[in-house]
Amino acid sequence: MLKSKTFVKKTRSGGVMKIVREHYLRDDIWCGSEVCTGCKQESTVLQKDACIESNLCSYPHYLIPDTNVVLHQIDVLEDPVIRNVIILQTVLQEVRHRSAPIYKRVKDMIHEKEKHFYTFTNEHHRETFIEREPGETANDRNDRAIRVSAKWYSQHLKPFEADTEGLKVVLLTNDLRNKQTAEESGLLVYADIIVHRLLAVAIGADSTYADLMDKHKQSALCNNLNYRHKMAQYAQRSSVAFHTQLFFKSRGILNEEGFVLFVRKNAIIVLIPKFGLEGTVFFDSKDKTAPNIVFDEEGPTLTVEQHTFHIFDKVKVTISLDASNIQHQKIRMALTEPVIPGVSVPVPDVEPQAKKPKLDR
Repeated sequence: MLKSKTFVKKTRSGGVMKIVREHYLRDDIWCGSEVCTGCKQESTVLQKDACIESNLCSYPHYLIPDTNVVLHQIDVLEDPVIRNVIILQTVLQEVRHRSAPIYKRVKDMIHEKEKHFYTFTNEHHRETFIEREPGETANDRNDRAIRVSAKWYSQHLKPFEADTEGLKVVLLTNDLRNKQTAEESGLLVYADIIVHRLLAVAIGADSTYADLMDKHKQSALCNNLNYRHKMAQYAQRSSVAFHTQLFFKSRGILNEEGFVLFVRKNAIIVLIPKFGLEGTVFFDSKDKTAPNIVFDEEGPTLTVEQHTFHIFDKVKVTISLDASNIQHQKIRMALTEPVIPGVSVPVPDVEPQAKKPKLDR
């Protein structure tokens, strides 16, 4: 089954660019479970006897973590006792975009046979793919895609519950709204505080207590944890940005080698190994005519004029501190290699400024 979207986009230079996006859907994607006889599977990953010691889930179950659980609970998920986990394609893509190190750790777990981690390509399954609705944010759409996939798994495996002592699918999330919406659709869900306790109990590091099952206390704990986590993230980002700006403040314009981590519709994300720095090189600007840009989401690739950027391509960029707005200073990157006429900037010949001598005390 083929879904396609065609739309016309106006460029900054006044031109018109036609974009066609095709999305292929299939009905022969396996669920990966040993208990299923409906899918024509050549091999299976998820075990029939999917039990781990847990006071909350004493029955056989498969775990479906959302993106934030994978990002923030990766250490616990790597424990050998955590098995039979379904990693959705939606989650895997989000993790890849947000954290390359954690993405690699997830891929390592998927390839470890003893873990029984299964990747389900829900974005190409006819019954689990969903389109983004008008006015819906990308994050809300992805949350909905995770819920739809979890519900499909529950319904898909329900006919086999009698043969598996009540095998169920458990959705793990740290988003309270996502949890409430999932529960309304009949899913078995555990929120952030439950995720911590469930996984801790699973590895024998903790035990449950009666208050944990009180809904009002659960809600208060979840709200407090989510607020503290959000504030900690804000503080961390501000600290990193401040010290990065201090580092480059006296170094002038540098020309360094880097690698393309991700491609976007109008930019590439570049990693500079020398400094462990990630930055964005934009190809459209209000100050100059926009080049011809074609973004291929399936690749993913970004073609700028006649050059196509792929993930892990080697590039060279300039790095400088933009202090034009003293309250919002930013690290700027511009492309020097490959040389694209009208896009690349010349290699800087300005020597880095010398450090100021320390004052004698």
